Amino acid sequence: MQKHLLMFAKLAVSVALISWVLNGIDFKEVLARIGDARAHWVGFAVLFFILIVILGTARWRLVLKSLSVDLPATTALRLFLIGMFFNQTLPSSIGGDAMRVFYLWRTGISAQTATNSVLLDRIIGLIILIIATTAITPLLVAKLDNPIAATGLIAVLAGGWCAVIMLFVFNNPLTRRFRHIRIVGFAILLSRDTVALCLRPAIAIPTLILSVAIHAATIAIAWSLDHALGGDAGFLIYVVAMTPTILLISIPISIAGWGVREQTLIILLGALGIGATQAVSVSILFGIILLVGGLPGGLLWLVTRKPAPQP
Repeated sequence: MQKHLLMFAKLAVSVALISWVLNGIDFKEVLARIGDARAHWVGFAVLFFILIVILGTARWRLVLKSLSVDLPATTALRLFLIGMFFNQTLPSSIGGDAMRVFYLWRTGISAQTATNSVLLDRIIGLIILIIATTAITPLLVAKLDNPIAATGLIAVLAGGWCAVIMLFVFNNPLTRRFRHIRIVGFAILLSRDTVALCLRPAIAIPTLILSVAIHAATIAIAWSLDHALGGDAGFLIYVVAMTPTILLISIPISIAGWGVREQTLIILLGALGIGATQAVSVSILFGIILLVGGLPGGLLWLVTRKPAPQP
């Protein structure tokens, strides 16, 4: 029941925000722009999406390697795509990350290791986003004429930094006294694995580089779509607008980021001189690419479904 309530709460957030966004623009014009999108620029966006899949799979394999797991590339790619399907194409109370954990566990890897690998994969990407957004925030705050948006962005960053610091220091003598409590024990192991990964430069450095490349490719999708829709914004504009947007849609308060992404881009791109209609058009087409891009994972999931091993 709690999982269903959470899903409906996310759906309500997405519907409310999308309704709010569409109430202030001409949706027919949005549809017209998307219908007239230049195919070659959309093709570039698709190529950047494929690049994200490749880089994301490579990063997850590195994280697994830090946990002493050597997962074959084909298996990692298959599970990564299944995760994308559940995250983007079939939003549910299960979630793509949970599906990755489940199918990784079915390969014979312990539940703790499988869970930590997926969480670490997410965490590393979020750390890069927090650092980049922190660097960008002074410029954004100076341009934003919406004090609520500026305050909200700063609050999200403050919470993010607190979580990062807590993650790195949680494995300490005091918390270890309470490791018999399940959630505390889990957090201690996650903290330990995070620190261990960072202390292995041969894995940590390429993992961080891959994270930067993944975010750059994500930004490049939005930038390509802006040009596909007749815009001429510079890449730097989308770096400034998309970096905090990616961070905000990582917070699981909506269905696959719908609504949050549109509202955030209207505010941030608006502050950088791009109109609301263009911002919403880019965001919707961005979401469509993610939606369609998740379909191959659905086909792989149908093939992968087998009875779970008996304990």
